[in-house]
Amino acid sequence: MAFGLDYVTGPPIADMKAAGVSFVCRYLSYVNNLTQVKLLTPAEAKGLSAAGIAIVSNYEWYGTRTIDDGLGHRWTPEQAFNAGKTDGQIAAGQHEACGGPASRPIYFSVDVDIDGSQTVDYFKGIASVIGKNRTGAYGSYRVLKYLFDMGLISWGWQTYAWSAGAWESRAHIQQYQNGVSMSGHSVDYNRSIKSDFGQWSIGGGHSMVPAGWTDNGSVLVSPSSTQGGPDVHITGPFRDYILANPWPPSNVALTPGMHVEQLELSNPSLGSGWQQTFRYAMLGKPDSGLMAGKVVFEWLGVELVHVRTLYAQAQAQIATLQQELAQAHTPTVTGIDEAKVASRLTAIGLASHNGDAAIQQLVAQPL
Repeated sequence: MAFGLDYVTGPPIADMKAAGVSFVCRYLSYVNNLTQVKLLTPAEAKGLSAAGIAIVSNYEWYGTRTIDDGLGHRWTPEQAFNAGKTDGQIAAGQHEACGGPASRPIYFSVDVDIDGSQTVDYFKGIASVIGKNRTGAYGSYRVLKYLFDMGLISWGWQTYAWSAGAWESRAHIQQYQNGVSMSGHSVDYNRSIKSDFGQWSIGGGHSMVPAGWTDNGSVLVSPSSTQGGPDVHITGPFRDYILANPWPPSNVALTPGMHVEQLELSNPSLGSGWQQTFRYAMLGKPDSGLMAGKVVFEWLGVELVHVRTLYAQAQAQIATLQQELAQAHTPTVTGIDEAKVASRLTAIGLASHNGDAAIQQLVAQPL
């Protein structure tokens, strides 16, 4: 869980760092005299990124933007769709201009107490521009629940306002306190509840140290709590990979009580074909082939420790069987002339074309 802020004008970056701020949610908007003061700028994005504070992009024009034109005229479904389409285009352009990666989501504000069903066409318009996989919503519990249930958004930022104490578990960020003063600026308090909540930084893509880990600029350290061993140090391309991608990966399902830092297992092997082994996955940098020189993440689906244990057990069983086989002797039969047995079997084979009676006669004859 990371601590973050949203604000119209922010405190000095040094003060935010001192307060333990890990991310800020910053505004994109239609540009006019009223919105210009709160807009994220490329310079601000660079300053935040340099300080290690991640950015979350949020588009907001006015409170009832999702349902009317701001003049008290409620939109038709077509007008709402077109409004979402327009806002999606503005948001995508401003996000990119500030250094936001094209793969990162943008949250769109529903800053009014309405039902989620009233925002459907607006969010369909947004998704038609940036895609559902990048479409997020800021709003109350019932707004987010409805949009998630209808499959219209992939990202959620919930405010405690109008939520009556209920929290949507599929949300990624929670805004839990408004109007706090920090260095003379009014800020709202937020917390992330997912490891990937749409954060980005210039030059780092996702660029976020996983919760509980530390990074000194060259070495990423993750506690090896489940193995009872020393901290694991992750360097080189593996550090870059983890900082630039959601961690844990989206296809990793943590069991109840398990934490992100419990995923890793071993320190990296820095020899030919770098390799970093985790409990359920492997990071590798092949020397040859189609993926040569690239960091490859392979999700194993089962616990690697368990696989290795089973493999070791199987190898031990194979060794035991091989030893027993080597000590075994070819069985011998006493009281029977093996040459006569071979001769009789040959005669039976030659007599097979004469029918069953000839074979039965040979079988019945004593050796």
